Amino acid sequence: MVRILESGASRDTDNGKFEYLGFMHPLNDYSFAKYMHKHRFMSDGSMRDANNWWGGFGLDVCIQSLARHIEDLKLIYAGYFVYEKRVGDKAERIVKKTKFKKLPKYYTEITVEGCCNAIRFNSEAFKLETMKKENI
Repeated sequence: MVRILESGASRDTDNGKFEYLGFMHPLNDYSFAKYMHKHRFMSDGSMRDANNWWGGFGLDVCIQSLARHIEDLKLIYAGYFVYEKRVGDKAERIVKKTKFKKLPKYYTEITVEGCCNAIRFNSEAFKLETMKKENI
């Protein structure tokens, strides 16, 4: 079936076509892009390409990272505050029932937004690895 628009232009209907604008909220996409950009910077100061992950990490790396971020989200949901310190290739965690008034040196607070973005990333990476193995 053909649609005739107010301008007189004609188009096929959008029946059965993907509705990308409805499936993805721009605030979520902005938050994710901001998160991904922040994590492009490596501990040695270099910056990796945005699509660096397309080559894959392997399912084990993806699922381990995904599990860690889910556990952080569960802690936050349960009312805890989660803090992370990263120096070089080492990471340390502090979990507290009360919020720090002042963060200890080198620590950042893990947030719901950060967890959800990390979960999204690792889920996408896991899905891509799986689809590549299935030759999709």
